[in-house]
Amino acid sequence: MKKTIILAIAALMTVSVSSAYAATTDMTAQSSLTDKKPAKKQKELKEVTFNVHLHCENCMKKVQENISFEKGVKDLHVCLDDQTVSIKYDAAKTTEDKLEAAIEKLGYPVSGKRQGGHAHGQSQEHSHDHGHDHSHGHN
Repeated sequence: MKKTIILAIAALMTVSVSSAYAATTDMTAQSSLTDKKPAKKQKELKEVTFNVHLHCENCMKKVQENISFEKGVKDLHVCLDDQTVSIKYDAAKTTEDKLEAAIEKLGYPVSGKRQGGHAHGQSQEHSHDHGHDHSHGHN
């Protein structure tokens, strides 16, 4: 009787070990199938430079703080000296027109644009009002 019980226990242990091994193998196979992520779509980054009249540091700061949070914007360079706003953006998430509209919504008219790079030597003529005094107490 003891032999029968021992054999029965041994048989159950063998079945349990093989079942556990089979389950582990199945989970590993399933895991390797589900772990394969689809290839990520390559982001199409574009760059545009807008000619924007920025009169002072506050103008520059306002553009930096707002445009950097626009959907799709990856990099932003605002140059007070050159009067430009250069933006690298994900073309799948936004367009040049949307970015231009976002700048103009802040009160800064865009007087032109070009693809890539930074523009230099733009005119600093100025005739618009965007809600603050440009003199800043300096005459």
